[in-house]
Amino acid sequence: MSNTENIILTNEIMNFIEKSPVCFQAVENISDILLSKGYRRLYESEAWDLKPGEKCFVVRNNSSVIGFKLPENIPGSFMIIASHSDSPTFKIKPNPEIVIENNYIKLNVEKYGGMIYTSWLDKPLSVAGRIVVKSDSGVETKCVNIDRDLLSIPSLAIHMNREVNDGYKFNPQKDMLPLFGDSHNGHKSFIDLIAAEAEVTVEDILGTDLFLYNRMKGSIWGRDSEYFSCPRIDNLESAYLSLKALLNSESTAAVQMLCVFDNEEVGSVAANAADSSFVQDVLERIASSFQLDFKILLANSLLVSADNANAVHPNHPEKSDLTNMVYMNEGIVIKHQAGLKYTTDGL
Repeated sequence: MSNTENIILTNEIMNFIEKSPVCFQAVENISDILLSKGYRRLYESEAWDLKPGEKCFVVRNNSSVIGFKLPENIPGSFMIIASHSDSPTFKIKPNPEIVIENNYIKLNVEKYGGMIYTSWLDKPLSVAGRIVVKSDSGVETKCVNIDRDLLSIPSLAIHMNREVNDGYKFNPQKDMLPLFGDSHNGHKSFIDLIAAEAEVTVEDILGTDLFLYNRMKGSIWGRDSEYFSCPRIDNLESAYLSLKALLNSESTAAVQMLCVFDNEEVGSVAANAADSSFVQDVLERIASSFQLDFKILLANSLLVSADNANAVHPNHPEKSDLTNMVYMNEGIVIKHQAGLKYTTDGL
């Protein structure tokens, strides 16, 4: 690709990430793109009537999605590329408002995944996720994104924390709580703000899954515009590029499949995560639709896990492997680990 083509693609990635502040919006955006490209949405609670050449997708928990393209003839295998929709962040606890000195209101949060705390300080932040609300049919989910600078996690001034440059140990339950606003009479509460954004009443809200997100925009930089920076690159970059790969691929004898899972950052153990039954359920239903032996299909299949890798750090090259240095802009990284944290082997 030329430098111009790279910049165009990088801007596509950054635009997708900006529109996908948390996993729910990421999956909603992927679903919208699949629908626009002729993919049919399936539901796990319904029977599937699949035909050769069809393009479909299925969503679980609003935060994980599997899309697939069936071959023109009877499938012979599955070719799968998997990534994840979540990134390290802070989840907002129920009843989150904390009043400080009868003046400030901050929100009670807990960390989700592993992050560098300092990267969250003094940044423009907001809130996105989903809420569960009453509806005529019982309950429904709504995506919510407060699309403005709403919060910040303020750091202590240097003269109030002289040890900050000497290895200060952050306490996430004290140092990382975001400031929401002043505590004046008649202020709009946090849940009022969420209800207004979703166009529902507070009484209609039955549950929430809301997270902080960094609102700083991505940027292309470097002497020759060879680098880019953006929140949530890990792993929405892989999710978007995997989606493009599925959309641009030519049909083969295999079922071509995109998997984007939630909860990778906390061990992939949720009911919709990579360690759940989600993939196997979808694969078995595809095999069953064509009356094929699932185990034979599986034996002929391949899954690639697409995630981000660490390049050599310009200030800390000693942190990298001595004989397998990974540098930015030199292509795809293949990860190996003797303890099988990655399943790559010689074959």
